[in-house]
Amino acid sequence: MNPVEIVTIKNKIPLYKGEEKADKIELINLEELGFDLIAQKDLYQIGNKAVFIQPDYNLSDIPLFESYIRPNGDESKSMLGKVGGQARRIRAKKFNLSKVPNGDPVYSNGILLPYSEVVGYTGTVILENVDLTAKLGITKYEEPEYTSKGGMKVVGAMKFPEGIYKTDEENINNLWNHLENKIGYPVNLVGTEKIDGSSITIGIKNGEGFICSRNVNKPLTIKKVVDYRKPTIWEWIKSVFGIIPDLKIYEEVENDDDFVKYGKPYLNEIMKHSMESWILRGELNGGSLKGSGNKNNPASKEKANIKFFGLDKFENNESVKQSDEEFRGVLNYFSAPPSTLQFEKVKTVFTQTFVSKEHLITTCNKYFKENMIEGIVVRSLDSKFSTKLMNLEYDSKK
Repeated sequence: MNPVEIVTIKNKIPLYKGEEKADKIELINLEELGFDLIAQKDLYQIGNKAVFIQPDYNLSDIPLFESYIRPNGDESKSMLGKVGGQARRIRAKKFNLSKVPNGDPVYSNGILLPYSEVVGYTGTVILENVDLTAKLGITKYEEPEYTSKGGMKVVGAMKFPEGIYKTDEENINNLWNHLENKIGYPVNLVGTEKIDGSSITIGIKNGEGFICSRNVNKPLTIKKVVDYRKPTIWEWIKSVFGIIPDLKIYEEVENDDDFVKYGKPYLNEIMKHSMESWILRGELNGGSLKGSGNKNNPASKEKANIKFFGLDKFENNESVKQSDEEFRGVLNYFSAPPSTLQFEKVKTVFTQTFVSKEHLITTCNKYFKENMIEGIVVRSLDSKFSTKLMNLEYDSKK
């Protein structure tokens, strides 16, 4: 999905505060996507075109977004999440209103703009011909790659291994039409907890082990300064003329980056068992690893660890997701004696048949009420369909 889409208003739903109907705002449904949005009453009519900006993207500081970034000129009142201390990230916004009298609160997830308003800003009458993502300066939000030492650490970063996709599940609200029309109900799905940490990929390609974060291939070893030597006479003479020699003595040591520190034991175990092109996907979390930084993150109460959520293999030099059954089998294989490590799988929330969109949403939301987690990753049994259903209450607190 593009970060910015032209969408069609499908439905308008009245909202309630307690038992009274809200008279100023209403809930908007879209034809193309499954996101719910709160809008001023009668700002849109069914069938209208509008401009939608996906959640988890950053707004640029342009006049069109002034009311989102600085409501009434005050950025402290912004509903956006902070990026570098500034209100920029589009997150879920909770409203103490409901679709039925005395019902559950609703969330607005994403940003919806009247078509004519964007036309007025861009000066282009037909927005379908415009790259609105670039025109409006919309960028993807990237969670900082925190380490136990604090901050982001990308020293010695290398290019992501060729043929391996980067871990970033598509939001299910972009895939409801695909699920209904291409796969169809009833459908057997596996749901696992989405851990709020940092994605880690551990694997083997062409006999060589690698460890990656979401975007970076981490070097397994780095050069470290261990001592200094005295300059030679020639070096001393050149230094008089401003040519300063490198007097450091280096030693190749294991990278102390957290991804390597915690991932290397698993990589070593994999390489002991097999030199096949296995690729394990997991979440590095717990301890001082902050994930999204949400203070409600349950992983913050655990020691630093890795929980695995998927298995890939190379097929025609491309990494391909394997079935849930094979994934569980491989984890058990790597965890069996004489292995000293347990390859822990993320917690399974459900393995069941769903008969509708509403059935799946209700099941996930019931789990969210009892478990403050980031979301649930939903996959078909063969893993060919894979997506995430986010906990909007959790996202609203990021």
